[in-house]
Amino acid sequence: MAAPSAGPRSALQQKGLMTADRGRRILGVYGMHPDHQEALKKNRVVLAKQLLLSELLEHLLEKDIITLEMREHIQAKVCSFSQNVELLNLLPKRGPQAFDAFCVALRETKQGHLEDLLLTTLAGLQHLLPPLSCDYHLRLPFPVCESCPPRKQRRLSPDTVEHSLDHGDGPPGLQVKSCTPEFYQAHYQLAYRLQSRPRGLALVLSNVHFTGEKDLEFRSGGDVDHSTLVTLFKLLGYKVHVLLDQTAQEMQEKLRDFAQLPAHRVMDSCIVALLSHGMEGGVYGVDGTLLQLQEVFRLFDNANCPSLQNKPKMFFIQACRGGAIGSLGHLLLFTAATASLAL
Repeated sequence: MAAPSAGPRSALQQKGLMTADRGRRILGVYGMHPDHQEALKKNRVVLAKQLLLSELLEHLLEKDIITLEMREHIQAKVCSFSQNVELLNLLPKRGPQAFDAFCVALRETKQGHLEDLLLTTLAGLQHLLPPLSCDYHLRLPFPVCESCPPRKQRRLSPDTVEHSLDHGDGPPGLQVKSCTPEFYQAHYQLAYRLQSRPRGLALVLSNVHFTGEKDLEFRSGGDVDHSTLVTLFKLLGYKVHVLLDQTAQEMQEKLRDFAQLPAHRVMDSCIVALLSHGMEGGVYGVDGTLLQLQEVFRLFDNANCPSLQNKPKMFFIQACRGGAIGSLGHLLLFTAATASLAL
């Protein structure tokens, strides 16, 4: 009798290898940040001993960090220590948002001391990174350069630029240049500490397509404006979040969520850019409802966002001004609870 063909088995094995490789690639792209994994690892014993899972698992389930099957698998373990270990084994595999969601869940379940432990460890890991490069060989107390040198300059194509709001007369590319040593020496004592890596979190919210009774026009070139800001903030060393075409209620909710991100605790600053139609004192959502800027600023004050207390919070507002020709462009720099500067 002839030996069975190895063809089908080889095909199945090859398919299995391809599936496994795809899983590894997905985990590499969408897995937890290495610093977050290291923070969990360094505190693994404490977490395994002290975590209280009964309510915590429900929060993680609600945030889609774990599934029902995972919760049941964890709860099937015989003791709390084993259950905690099982959760700690799962978390690094649950995507880039798992660490932040875990920290929020700890806070919401009155286990904030464990969140503080993780964030303190994370801050220590980030401080181990090499300092920003500097073009000047001077003994200065802070780095001179205001950004990491970019690996590749992003340039806007002529076809894209001609549709932007500046009608193509803006710069073809973006560059971030260091200040001179003389300027730095004269001003560094007045500067905020900006040494975290990244420098901070930035949110760019751009509304382009509008509906509703206000009959607001399509914001031609809005996509170019928001892309340019994203590129600039990245060159300045910020981690950028982008939101497009939000209603006023969605804007308020997303801004509140952004202000409550645990990562702000270990960052040195924050940027919020709002690009939309608007009027004096407010910006429109895509539904034509006005969101008051004072409500936006309130979300980031010391009472509502203690993680950014005594840190610079920069707000860039680009919106048309009601009843006037032209646009309303503001830079608002909130340095503490009440101080602000409008340019």
